[in-house]
Amino acid sequence: MLKSFIRHITVEYILAYFLAGYMAVIKRTTRWTLEGQEHIQPLRDGRDGLILAVWHGRFFISNSGWHRGDQPASVLVSKSSDGAIITAAAKKLGLGVIRGSGAREGSDKDRGGREALRGMIKHIKNKGCVVITPDGPRGPRMRVQPGVLSVAKMTGAPIVPYALSARNRKVFGSWDKFMLPFPFGRGAIVWGEPVTVDRKASEAEFETARAQLEQRMIAVTNRADSLMGKDVVQPSDAPKRVRNISQGPL
Repeated sequence: MLKSFIRHITVEYILAYFLAGYMAVIKRTTRWTLEGQEHIQPLRDGRDGLILAVWHGRFFISNSGWHRGDQPASVLVSKSSDGAIITAAAKKLGLGVIRGSGAREGSDKDRGGREALRGMIKHIKNKGCVVITPDGPRGPRMRVQPGVLSVAKMTGAPIVPYALSARNRKVFGSWDKFMLPFPFGRGAIVWGEPVTVDRKASEAEFETARAQLEQRMIAVTNRADSLMGKDVVQPSDAPKRVRNISQGPL
């Protein structure tokens, strides 16, 4: 009954409107401390396609570090009922949306992954930015799944580790330790050194890049939390690999 209610188009619109408004308020009222601009600014100035990688639990405020003057940004969102709300909210914020995620482990059912892959490649080749949560939509927390590396390998685009934190916040007990920041506080945005994947990378080189991205994403997230005087969120102890091309935030 609750899911049917949430899926009602009017309810979805109201939730999306509230979500977009809250994200905009956080971006505008937070006093942001920025670190790692030397990693992201040359890519912005170069105007080439790139990938931003942010953990699922921090995706909610990922728009705070991106501006309309930068490369046009599109977020990857799964084809779920929750994803429909995220899609509507993202569009209200002026972001593009690419929908789809890979098959569940042990399933042959395509959940829009192939379509999403084509959309990401096209957007990057058109000099856009794609925002991906490498541990979403199902986890494990803060463990990079191979999808984002596959996109980087196919396009040659750099992957920039990206993290956000807030001093005044609520961290939930969900699998991703979802962080809800409060308005009018202090926040931190940290960019890490980009990771690239050669188009001819071997399986071993691909795994090296995956591990490197995971380490850098954990490092920038820990740094952002440290800047805000918060305890770091620990990654899941049970990493696994899924056979999909793309991962979505929700």
